[in-house]
Amino acid sequence: MQSDHTEPRPSTSWADHEIMWCLTFTHNLDPSELLTRYGARPEEARLLDPQEAYGLGQRIGDEGLAATVLRVGAIGDWSFCLEQWGWLGSTTALLTRLSQGTETLSLQQDARGQQRFRFWRDGHLAERFEPGMLSTRPEPPRPWWDAVELRRSEAAEDFPGWDPVLRAVSEHTEATLSNEMVNSRLLTVLLPENSQGYGPPPPRTMKSLGYGLRLTQTDPPPAA
Repeated sequence: MQSDHTEPRPSTSWADHEIMWCLTFTHNLDPSELLTRYGARPEEARLLDPQEAYGLGQRIGDEGLAATVLRVGAIGDWSFCLEQWGWLGSTTALLTRLSQGTETLSLQQDARGQQRFRFWRDGHLAERFEPGMLSTRPEPPRPWWDAVELRRSEAAEDFPGWDPVLRAVSEHTEATLSNEMVNSRLLTVLLPENSQGYGPPPPRTMKSLGYGLRLTQTDPPPAA
């Protein structure tokens, strides 16, 4: 008699085959402005493939650099930044800058495999949790937790990896960071920890009201 038990299929997503990484998606910023808010100088970025970017990452370990490697691109109205040798995109200071006047999603996996999700809008943390960890479930309203849990409930595997999170992000942003894009040539730069390249935050022209809801507003009048 055949068993009804189905062995889980191995994940084919890049996200489940990297030891540690950090990914941000930010709405209505082009890659150049995204790099600027990270503290990088856009003119120093070069189109590199993963192997060439890996060479920059090796310098961090070999030379003991306090730095990260940024790989940046755009999908529709969203720009993304992938770090595979750092986690600057998970820090409060950076997420405050990235999300000024817009919204930013931050996904992080540390060297122990721990997953973290953060949603920031207009300079403020709106939601934070570890996918699948009930002890980190936010207080209501928690639209992102609910969206990810819905995708987890639809998964055939007990431990579906990053797929439910990436699906929820893709449905919200209409942006999917595919294996092909991760393995393509992306704007890449080595960013020292002490970089001061970013400028002042932009005028606040849009206020996000939550998951998929936005309200356009005029800039505040200049101070007298």
